[in-house]
Amino acid sequence: MRDADEIAAELAVLSAEYRARLAPRLDALDALAAQLASGQGADAGLQDLHRELHTIAGSAKTFGLPAVSVAARAGERYLEPFCETGAAPSAAQWSALFALLAALRKSAGPA
Repeated sequence: MRDADEIAAELAVLSAEYRARLAPRLDALDALAAQLASGQGADAGLQDLHRELHTIAGSAKTFGLPAVSVAARAGERYLEPFCETGAAPSAAQWSALFALLAALRKSAGPA
C-alpha cells in the first residue's frame, strides 16, 4: 500500500502536467473564438468552444486550480444560450466572451 507522501507526490506530478497542457488549450480556445467571431466556422465551432470550456471547468478543480474552474464555467454558461438556440453572438457579445477568456487565462497564471 502506498503512503500519503507517495500519493501526494503523484498528484503533484499530475497537476504539473495539467498546468503544462493548459496554456496550449487556452491558446486554442482563443484562436477558435477569434475564428468564429470573424464569421469563419459554423455552429459546430461554437459547440466545440462550449465543450472545451466545460471540460476545463470540470477538470481544473481536480488538478488544484479552482479559480480556473470558476472562470471556465463562466465562459461555458455565457455560451449556453447561443448553443441552445443556434444564434450567433453579436460583436458586443463576442467582446464579452473575449473578456471572459482573458479572465480564464489570468486565473491560470503563469504556466
